[in-house]
Amino acid sequence: MTTLTRIQKNTAGTLRHTFLLDETPTDSSTTVTYTVVDAVGAAVTNGNATLVSAGTGTYTFTLAAQAALKACTVTWTGTISGATTTQTTYAEIVGGFLFSLAEGRGSDATLADTSKYPAADLVAARLEVEAECETICDRAFVPRYERVVLDGTGTDEILLRHSDPTRSVAEVRTVRSVKMAARADGTFVSFTAAELAALIVTGDGTLVRTSGDRFLENRANIIVEYEYGLDRPQPDLVRAALTRFRTQLNVNKSGVPDRASSFTAADGGTFRLDMPGPFKTGVPTVDAAYGRYSRRSTGTGATGRAVPASRTLTYSPQITSMFHRGRGRSW
Repeated sequence: MTTLTRIQKNTAGTLRHTFLLDETPTDSSTTVTYTVVDAVGAAVTNGNATLVSAGTGTYTFTLAAQAALKACTVTWTGTISGATTTQTTYAEIVGGFLFSLAEGRGSDATLADTSKYPAADLVAARLEVEAECETICDRAFVPRYERVVLDGTGTDEILLRHSDPTRSVAEVRTVRSVKMAARADGTFVSFTAAELAALIVTGDGTLVRTSGDRFLENRANIIVEYEYGLDRPQPDLVRAALTRFRTQLNVNKSGVPDRASSFTAADGGTFRLDMPGPFKTGVPTVDAAYGRYSRRSTGTGATGRAVPASRTLTYSPQITSMFHRGRGRSW
C-alpha cells in the first residue's frame, strides 16, 4: 500500500486508505473523515470517506479535479479498536505521467490478466518507475510542483534546490510565489506580481532578481513555490520506462535469485547479469535510454552525480565583482 497517489491536473482522482490493526485491516466504528490541505496548509477539501466493503478497513473519496499543480497532505480520522486514530497519506497533482495505465497494461499480453495484475498493482509499479527514473536522470519529464525553504543570501541571487537531496533543479517552468521574511520566525511577505515578473531562473537553477533588489540574508527566511519539468517524455524513454514497469511487476516471478550475479540456463549456457546501482536499474536497455537523458555528470551508474551549479567568475573591478566580495552584494 503506497502512501502517495499522483493525479493528473484537471482530472478527478480517487484516494484510498486502509486502517490496520497490526497486520489486520480493520473497519472504523465511527464515520471516517478526511481533510486535504496543500503544501502551504491551505484547505483543499474535507468530508466523510466511504467504506469500500465491510471488513476491508479501506476507505475512499473522490478528489475533485485540481486546476493547478500542487502537493497535498490527506489526513484520515477514524476510531480503530476503540481509539481515535489519525493517519496521513499524500497526493500530488502532476502535469502528466510517463505512460498511461492502458499503455502499461497493453505493453505485454500477460498483463491483460486483471486478476494477476490488478489496477492497484499497475498504479504502484508506475509510481515506482517514475520516481526511480526521475532520480536516476535528475529531472522530471512531465510538469511537477515543488516548494522549498531557502537561506537568504543578501544578494540578488539565490540557488534553488529540490526537496530530494539527491536531485538538483532543472527546467524550471515558472516561479509561482516567493515569500520573504527578515528571519525564519518573522512575518513572511509575498512578492508582488511585479516582483515575480522581475525574476529569472538561470540554467543552473539560480533565481535572480533582475530589479537589483536583494534576498534578505538569514536562515530559512525564503519560501519559493515553483513548477519544473519537461512538457512530455521522449518515445525511447517511454519504451524504456515500460520495460522497467514490466520488470517491477514481475520481480517476484523471476527464476533468478535476488543475489545472483550470473545464472546457468538449462542448456548449459552461463549468463552474467548486469547489476543495479544507486543511479542504475541493472536492465541494460533501460539504463541506456535513461543515460541519454540523465543530467548527472557521469550519467547512470553507481557514481552518478548531479551536475554542479557553477559559472564563470567575474573579474571586472566593479562593485559587483569577486574583488568586492561577490556579485550583487552592496556594502
